[in-house]
Amino acid sequence: MSAPSAGSGVDFEIAPNPAFVDEDVRVCVRGLPASALISIQDTTEDDQGRRWSSLARFRADSAGEIDASLHESLGGGYLGVAPMGLLWSMESAAASADGNSSFAKNNSLPDRVDFEALLDGRVIARASLARNFLVPETATRDLKIPSEADGSGAGEATVGRLFIPPGRGPHPVVIVLSGSGGGFDLDKAAVLSRHGFATLALAYFGVAPLPTWLHRIPLEYFEAALTWLSAHPEIDSARVGILGVSRGAELALLLGSTFPQIRAIVAYAPSSVAWAASGRDKSTGELIPCWTWRGKPVPFAPLPLRGFMWRSAFPVVALKRPVMFRDLFRSGLRNREAVERAAIPVENIRGPILLVSGGDDHLWPAAEMTEAIIARLKRNGSAHAPEHLHFAHAGHMLRYPHLPVTARDSRNKHLRGARFSFGGTPVADAEAQTQAWHRAIAFLHANL
Repeated sequence: MSAPSAGSGVDFEIAPNPAFVDEDVRVCVRGLPASALISIQDTTEDDQGRRWSSLARFRADSAGEIDASLHESLGGGYLGVAPMGLLWSMESAAASADGNSSFAKNNSLPDRVDFEALLDGRVIARASLARNFLVPETATRDLKIPSEADGSGAGEATVGRLFIPPGRGPHPVVIVLSGSGGGFDLDKAAVLSRHGFATLALAYFGVAPLPTWLHRIPLEYFEAALTWLSAHPEIDSARVGILGVSRGAELALLLGSTFPQIRAIVAYAPSSVAWAASGRDKSTGELIPCWTWRGKPVPFAPLPLRGFMWRSAFPVVALKRPVMFRDLFRSGLRNREAVERAAIPVENIRGPILLVSGGDDHLWPAAEMTEAIIARLKRNGSAHAPEHLHFAHAGHMLRYPHLPVTARDSRNKHLRGARFSFGGTPVADAEAQTQAWHRAIAFLHANL
């Protein structure tokens, strides 16, 4: 049988299209020769212009159809049946200018994914998928603070963006905090808002005129953000939640234990203690706190950086391996006196907590620290039983569903450019972030 060509009756069926970025999409190809071996390739670009692509090979069924949600991939970016595998298995050969190898999404604009079906190396069908982050008619408002960047004392800088979904308010609001990368999680806040929440993507370092790196962040800054939210008539200030990741999860628990208006917390890869910033004050030689409250450092656990750097030198330099920062934090946790002093008083949190951890987290021991959080809550008779979603084979980088998860390590300018390992596997991370995201949305709906 001669191979069909583009326009010969071979067609993609992609539904829904357009779709929301966290929405399951069915990718089918119809009109194929029965039992033909077909490759499906998809490509997209991230917000830094890097090309991401994946390819999977399928055997058409007796009706000449392929359904990626039902049929197994026989090779390529993933194996077996994975309904969204074509999306999460996309890879990029290039790192960003700052060394970040993860998929970069820094705004709330739609993405486009282009699909091709290939038979014997020839393209026989094409289609595109539009992926949206925002519901139409979502309103946005920027949180601005005075900027001193030009030295004149004039002007303002944006440090937060509020997404207000359509429909009658007032709406519950979720503050979305990024991790050690700093800046905004605009994309995450945008897609979360489609589920009926007002969301505030709030930066706390890494954006001018905020600190350039994570140190001496006053909790009063977040108190002011809460006050700003309460002034919006579309916001129900009695229903405030926080979703934080990594250092943002550490911060979320600190804020929940400090401010009673916070009623629900989702903490991805959380910490049970407040940690020190990296390095020492050049003028005093003292350790630097990450957080302050009322002009004083929030008690913190120091990080034994010198010994860790010596132990890491050989695998990093000689064997070219990425750093596993988990070992650094585990060493810090052995300082029991400091850990007890720096433990976050999670028993003061006025609402329920959803904790998410990966058992193969290489950035820090999130699963172990999550168990410490749970033990402290039980020991202190918390009125709210925490929920713990644990994914044994997942790593540190859990976002929202259907993003590429193939990057296994990266660099971060806020970590002195070190190449560090995330842990986990693409398959485990894809499954974990899908399950965690759906549970987080249900948790927030139930508690706000």
